[in-house]
Amino acid sequence: MARTPIQLTAGALARFERLLRHMRRRLTRQRAVAAADRPNDADEWAQLYAATAEPVRELVSPIAQAIANLTRPGDLVLETGCGAAAISAELATAGRLIELADFSDEILRRAERLFALSKLPLPRTTLCDLTRPLPWADRSVDLSWSSGVLEHWTDEELVPIVRELARVSRRRVVSLVPYAGCFAYRWGKAVAEREGTWPYGRELPRSSLRDVFEQAGLVDVQEWTLWSEAGLNFLDFVDSEIRRSAATWFHSLPADDPLRSQQGYLLLTVGDVSG
Repeated sequence: MARTPIQLTAGALARFERLLRHMRRRLTRQRAVAAADRPNDADEWAQLYAATAEPVRELVSPIAQAIANLTRPGDLVLETGCGAAAISAELATAGRLIELADFSDEILRRAERLFALSKLPLPRTTLCDLTRPLPWADRSVDLSWSSGVLEHWTDEELVPIVRELARVSRRRVVSLVPYAGCFAYRWGKAVAEREGTWPYGRELPRSSLRDVFEQAGLVDVQEWTLWSEAGLNFLDFVDSEIRRSAATWFHSLPADDPLRSQQGYLLLTVGDVSG
């Protein structure tokens, strides 16, 4: 039976709509894949940290515990690239004095609101770009640190950045970056980048940053990994059921199972300031 002009037109419009949807999906994926080849800009990070803040009352994060072990109550601790600033808020509950830096003014304002909500002393905040000379005098803080920041640059790009962090620090510089040996993180990241759903921009996981720290003039550099459980969350990019099954199995392992120490999500690097 011959189709009417109206049916033919409707069919053509439906095919055109499918073509447009396909082109939009392809363009979105291409943009996302391209974004994975560069660090996110300030607006992109501000969108990622837009979740409603919950008050911080105590030291609970493995990252905060690690930084607390490297400092003392009363130390002035600078977090560069502070993001949500929840970890620094935890450190404030343990008596550390906090300064925050980021290249997004909106992120810094949210951090101030978090400290106010948590009834903690408001930190000094500084809007700055880590790729440029930092606006602090030499030896201004006891320790400078970052988590989920330095992985966005190559080793060559990192040396002057870490050198500046060493300049403004009296005692130590600490970084936490995704660990290249964390299988779950690497798998989830690979799938998300292939599908165009990776939101964190260029990330270069590391097995070590020792050479970078030493080239920047830091000494007695030490490294270890931590927070294995967090790496499992990246399996949501693969399949949420796989993530749940992997987490159930992982948490059933004995505390001394080597996987618990070998599959840390984060590589922690700490270097002392010379002299």
